[in-house]
Amino acid sequence: MCIGIPMQVIDTEGMYAWCEGRNGRKRIDTFLVGSVNPGDWLLVFLGSARGIIDAERAAQVNAALDALDRAAAGQSNFDDCFADLINCEPQLPEFLR
Repeated sequence: MCIGIPMQVIDTEGMYAWCEGRNGRKRIDTFLVGSVNPGDWLLVFLGSARGIIDAERAAQVNAALDALDRAAAGQSNFDDCFADLINCEPQLPEFLR
């Protein structure tokens, strides 16, 4: 299983970027997303950026990953990890309406 990790660009060098995220600082291949700038957020899979995301989406993904860590540790309260979903009705995609 491949899990995307949000990482923030610190510096760039050609088609690579030095990024920091929950697993420390790493050199990330940016070939699939093109040019990036310091401060940009990337969704990274196996050392390669697969998408450019905004800071809000990065925070949401990190919160979901925090919930996974808690579940693995045997905890069962995740409400604060999904604050954007609490008290929201599910929405069907447009093509299913």
